[in-house]
Formats: sequence, C-alpha cells, structure tokens
Amino acid sequence: MSQKESNNFVPHKSQWDGTPIEEWEPSKWKQWKAKQADEQAKMEREYLRIKYAIQQANTALNLDRVKIKLKLTSSKTIGLQGTFPCRPGDVGKKGSPNKQYTISCGFTANDSGVKMAVLKARELDLLLITKQFQWTPELLGKQAQKIELSIEKTSGKLISELIQEYEHDFWKTHESNRRGIRTWETHYMRHLKKLPQDLPISAKALEIALEKTKPNTSARFFMVWQLKKFCEFCGIDDFKTIYAYATPKPHPTIRKVPSDEEIVQGFDKIGMPLSTYTSKDNTTQPEQWQWVYGMLATYGLRPHELFAVDIEAFINPSNTFHLVSLNPSLTEGTKTGERSCGIPPLYPHWVDLFKLKNIRLPYNEGKLNNKTAKLQTRFRNAEIGFRPYDLRHAYAIRGHRLRMPIKTMADYMGHTVQEHTKTYQRWMNEDTNLAIYKEVVIHKQGTTKEAMKERINELEAENLALKAENATLKSLLVQHQLGELLS
Repeated sequence: MSQKESNNFVPHKSQWDGTPIEEWEPSKWKQWKAKQADEQAKMEREYLRIKYAIQQANTALNLDRVKIKLKLTSSKTIGLQGTFPCRPGDVGKKGSPNKQYTISCGFTANDSGVKMAVLKARELDLLLITKQFQWTPELLGKQAQKIELSIEKTSGKLISELIQEYEHDFWKTHESNRRGIRTWETHYMRHLKKLPQDLPISAKALEIALEKTKPNTSARFFMVWQLKKFCEFCGIDDFKTIYAYATPKPHPTIRKVPSDEEIVQGFDKIGMPLSTYTSKDNTTQPEQWQWVYGMLATYGLRPHELFAVDIEAFINPSNTFHLVSLNPSLTEGTKTGERSCGIPPLYPHWVDLFKLKNIRLPYNEGKLNNKTAKLQTRFRNAEIGFRPYDLRHAYAIRGHRLRMPIKTMADYMGHTVQEHTKTYQRWMNEDTNLAIYKEVVIHKQGTTKEAMKERINELEAENLALKAENATLKSLLVQHQLGELLS
C-alpha cells in the first residue's frame, strides 16, 4: 500500500468474512485478520486496539464519576463527549441551557493521545463541577473565528445605532401602518429601550436590560426572546448571558369575565361624573362614555375597533338586524383585517337599552393608542370592576350560552376557530359552565315538560268539548225521535 493510499484508508468501513469491523469486539483486536501481515490489516487492528484502549479509559473515568468521555471521532483523532453549557448561538432541548457536544481537541488516535485526552476530560469535568467552565477558542475551534468576526462587526457602534438598523430591517417585512407601528412599539421597542442606548452591545449591556424585569414574569420571558433576536441581527451568537436569565412562559392570569347583570350595572357606573378628576375627559358627557361601553358590550369589539365602525351603515334604516360593519381604513387597519361578515348583537334588546343608534362618540383627539388608553383609564377611574377587553370575552361566552356554532362566533369576533377555542374558552370558569348547563340542558328539559303538560291540558279540554258535543247531539236525536212518534 502506497503512502497516499495509506492516508486515504478508512478502517472503520472494513469487513472480514462478512463481519463489519464496527461489529467486532475491540478487546479481540489481535484476532482480526490475525494471519494477514499486510499494511491494511495492521491499520485495521490498530484501529481496534485504540478503540479498546478508549473503552478501558472510559471505564476508569466512569468509576471516578467523571462525566466527560473519550470518543474515537475518526481513525486518526480522539474527541471528548459530554454535556456542556450551550455554545454561543446554540440552545438545548426545550430551551435547556445545556447540550451534549463532542469536542475535538486535536488528540491523535494513539497511546499518547489517549493519555492526553483522559487528562483533558478530568480537567473539563472539574471545571463543570466548580461552575468555572467557559468556551475558549481552543474548545470552540472554527466557531471562535466566527464570534471574533461578529464582535468586530458591531464594535464601535452604539446600541441606539444598532436599534436604528434593526428597525430599518423590520420595515422590510412589515407594512408601515397602524398595525405595523403597534407591533414595532409593543413587541420590539418596548424591550429594546431598556438597553443602555449610549453603550456598545456587550454582556453587561444585556444584563442591565434583563435586570429591569422580574423572574418568572411574562416581561422577562419576552425580554429574553427579543434580546436573542436582536443579538442574532447584530451577528452575535453568544447567548450565555441571555439564557442565564431565561424563564418559562408564565400561565395567563385569571380574567374577570362580567355577567350580564354586572354589564348592565356597569353601563350606569361609567356615565357617572368623577368628582375627584378635573381632566377634559371627565367633562365628557356621560352619554358618550355609555355609548362606547354599550358598543363594546353588545358587539364584542376590540377597543380600537370602536373607531373603525361604519357609522352610516350602522344607523341606516335598512339595517334591521343592527349589524356592525368595520372599515379598517379609518384606523389604518384592524388587528386581523376586515370581518368576513357583519357583527350582530347577540342580545338585540341591548341596542335599545343602551341607545346605540343614537351615536355619541367621546372626545377622541390624538393617536389611536391614546384613544384606547383613555378607555382603560375611564374603566379604572369609574371602578367598573373589569376592563374594556373583558366585555369582548363576555360576548364570546354569551355566544356559547346561546349555542352559537364555534365557527360562526369566530367569524363574528374576527379570528380563527383555533384562536377562539384557545383564548376564549379558557375563561369559562366553573360558574359559567354551570350556567350554560342550566340554560342548555335543564331549561330545555323544563320547557319540554311544560309543553307536554300544556298539550295534555289541551287534549283534556278538547276531550271535554267532544263529550259535550256528543251529549248535545244525543239530546237532539232523542227529541227528533219523540217528535216522529207523536206525529
């Protein structure tokens, strides 16, 4: 075998008498092609011998409870395998900060390489135990060069400058309308503004932002998510600092869904003047706040959709079913676009009760976000007991109580069936489910019994009437027969 052939030879693909070398017991390496003395056979036996030496080394490491093991990564090199903190840019299963890696430290597959690999395994294991392990350029190999280039790319730029570039990239894939602006402000800038704007991006800068949120909160969860995306944009793959603050996504808090009685009571409350407030909003006529409240309650609108209602179509005399249509152009787009149908009042009598055809829009200058914020403030100051969006949830549950098909309710509310069942049915607590049971099952049974009883009474009355009619006919017949006899 020539030197070139020797260098290209791959022992682990060899076979002998139909048995692949990888299925051969390494401890019997001497028996592999024992009678053959050619160069290829010697290389194959050497491969098995080193494989056996690694097995023995791993047994010794296991007895000493060393969690890093040796692995023959090729016929010429030995690597180290174990669970380490995630490399920069990596993430473990289900968001775990740790992941299994095979590290190539350049150890040659020979006796000296095995001894050196064992020493390195013990060294790394000690660093893991004492929580001093760090990814060095030696351990990262080629990835170290990539990180250095990323740091060089962002060096000298302030975070404020990087955010401007990030926003410019954001608008490449988003429309510049109300919905897009809201997405940028609430899902991006809301978190990025917590970073120190006048400093370059660094682990310390990330820590400053992360420390402004509390553990096990939605604020922390979304902060981690957004900072990771921002760092990826900046070409930084080292997420060690970010993952150190990672927190599971919290479960949503229990929402207060008002009953029909509470909604009617709230209609009176929101119209009452607030004596302790002297702002312009407080001087708004009570009827204006009540109209807004009544629209949210009757049609399950999102607060910002109030300002997208097609008023002319709503008050048109031909609109006998009191349907509400939305015109997204009035608010530069609604959350999920236009409804595919008009929105009906599930309680038509509320249209008259709340006098909704008498349009009374409140003071509504300023941006749309400010308008909806004023609604939140008014609900809170008037001590309604729930928030504007809770009226939307009540509308959804009302649809279930009236046995409306889920697909129909999803269309009315402007979202998918999946979103409807996921978001709204979870607010149906024990009392709500019991109320639905009473209305759908008990009431149905009661109505059936009453109908049967009424039908029985009708049949009894009809039977009595027939008996009376029969008696009258008999009497007439007798009189007729007597008349014939006398004549």
